[in-house]
Amino acid sequence: MRPAGPRSLNQEELARERTAEAKRRTHLANERTYAAWVRTALALIALGVGIAGYFHVAGNSRGELFVALGAAFSLGGALMAALATYGYRKTYRGIETGEYGGSTVLTVVLGAVPIALGLLALALIVIR
Repeated sequence: MRPAGPRSLNQEELARERTAEAKRRTHLANERTYAAWVRTALALIALGVGIAGYFHVAGNSRGELFVALGAAFSLGGALMAALATYGYRKTYRGIETGEYGGSTVLTVVLGAVPIALGLLALALIVIR
């Protein structure tokens, strides 16, 4: 065992600095992930507005269905943004406490939103 001295203090200081730096990097990664989910949610909302607006103006005989599809995309985007915010906060707290374990439910729901919207869009395109 080494005697406690200036060298061990420097090693402890270095370990604390490295741990703090790793924590900062982890928080930044969490923020980048959150930003990506928010961009995706905004794209879904914009796509929903575009679909609803185009088919509403076009006077399509099935326009109501596509307006509903647009509304579903916008609602899905809003849901995705809400879930992303929840996930960001949960991860933030986990990083701070050191007790982060992930969320299978959140991941499944965030993945299910675009899958459901895609299937709904496919169904409307096929019956059109």
